[in-house]
Parts: sequence; C-alpha cells; structure tokens
Amino acid sequence: MSFETALRSRLKDDAGVAAITSQVDWTVRPQASSFPAVVLTNIADQRDQHFQGFAGFRPTRVQIDCYAATKAVAVSLREAVLAAVVPAATKGGVTFLRSFVNTVLDRGDQTETGFIHRELIDLTIWRSA
Repeated sequence: MSFETALRSRLKDDAGVAAITSQVDWTVRPQASSFPAVVLTNIADQRDQHFQGFAGFRPTRVQIDCYAATKAVAVSLREAVLAAVVPAATKGGVTFLRSFVNTVLDRGDQTETGFIHRELIDLTIWRSA
C-alpha cells in the first residue's frame, strides 16, 4: 500500500474522524461533496540518502484541511484528525512514526453560497520509505 493510500485509510478508519465525516480525499475536495470534509495535500516528500541508498524513514510534510459549515465542527474535525495521525501506527504495511505539528491555522473562506470554515493543519509525518 502506498503512503497516500495508507494515510487516507488511517483517517477513514479512525472512529473519531468517521463520527464526523467519511469524506477524506487527496488534493481536491470533489465538487459535489458535502461538508464536513478532509483534504490532504503532499507539500514536501524529502528523501534522505546515504552511501547505501535511501534512509529507512523519511519526513513527509502534509497539509490537512478540515472543512465544515460551522466553526465548532471544523475544530472538532481538526482535533479528531490530529488524534488519528499524530501517534505512531502501522497501516497497510506503512510504518508511521510520531508526526509533528508544524502549525494550525484558521483559514475560512467566504464563498458565493456562504462562509466555509477551514482548519488547516501542517504536519511532518515520519514514515517508512
């Protein structure tokens, strides 16, 4: 299983996240999808090397956007996502070491249909190569 598939599965299979939403997608939230939703974006995938080849674990920086119609739900989803992805775990053959939160931001947007609340999480996920 790829890192991307394993991370998405980790979020979808988490009881806390699943209690709020089943929508977890990479890069783009499908246009017809409803809220709340989670969108994952790979920001940087550093591949450290040594003379023997690639290092066993590597840091991948991922942005996770938690979208909701209300601030309270966006914050609840943010906290559920953090609880799901920060601890070490193994999913689909991918070993996740503890993740590190770089920043959390409130990035809501006014749209034609109203205000959309977005909690942005930027983390570094240490994982198997």
